[in-house]
Amino acid sequence: MEIFLAAILFVLSFLAGMMGLGVAFIATPVLGLFGFNLKDTIMPLSLWLNGLTAIAGAVAYTRAKMVDWRTAIPLLLITAITAPFGVLLLQFIPVTVLWWLYAALLVFLAWRMAFPGKQLDDTKEAVITDGARAKGGVISAGIGLVAGILGVGPGFLMVPTLVLLGMTTRIAAATNSVIVTVPSFTAFFMHLSTMGHINVLLYSATSIAAVAGAWLGARFMASRVKSKTLSSLFAGALVLLALQRIVILLMGS
Repeated sequence: MEIFLAAILFVLSFLAGMMGLGVAFIATPVLGLFGFNLKDTIMPLSLWLNGLTAIAGAVAYTRAKMVDWRTAIPLLLITAITAPFGVLLLQFIPVTVLWWLYAALLVFLAWRMAFPGKQLDDTKEAVITDGARAKGGVISAGIGLVAGILGVGPGFLMVPTLVLLGMTTRIAAATNSVIVTVPSFTAFFMHLSTMGHINVLLYSATSIAAVAGAWLGARFMASRVKSKTLSSLFAGALVLLALQRIVILLMGS
């Protein structure tokens, strides 16, 4: 099962790497299909893979000189601080509520990415003001908290936020890959005391596959994919994930 799951995560990580995300937002519902426990297995594994795949993507995007570091570093620090507090709130929230919240956020973000308003031209450098960065800092505090609760890392919320602040989707994806690295690991370490035994084979196989997929996806996007195409891919992936989770929730009710 571990090898089969690793193969699936390689493909998913390729897509996540293209979008500048850690793989958690895609891996979470997929791991749910394999019957793993949400809070004790899925969330910590997803966060671990999220951090690794984000690092792989960040390296590729940094080499392509696509990362907005003035925006990335402050938002990284803020989300790294707030994400663990979201993990602490998990004990007070039922699992079903978490899945419905996850699905609702996916639908909302899909709509924002599918209809973002005026698309910025990839050939022109987007100007991000300090005021926009400050606004992003405030928003990112809430994003880190929600991401910690859902166990998926802040990336799937951060990319649309960066686009709304004025970045092209390509630069937002590249910058986000840096932002989500540390918060993913700070949230993961909060799970260590409750997750029990670690399946070494599962973690090893999925980690290798996820990192390889994310690296290749980031390199592919940096050289070939335009912002408009990336936004459409992002929206489509979010809709499919939301529908899959809603069907499962309705069948279980």
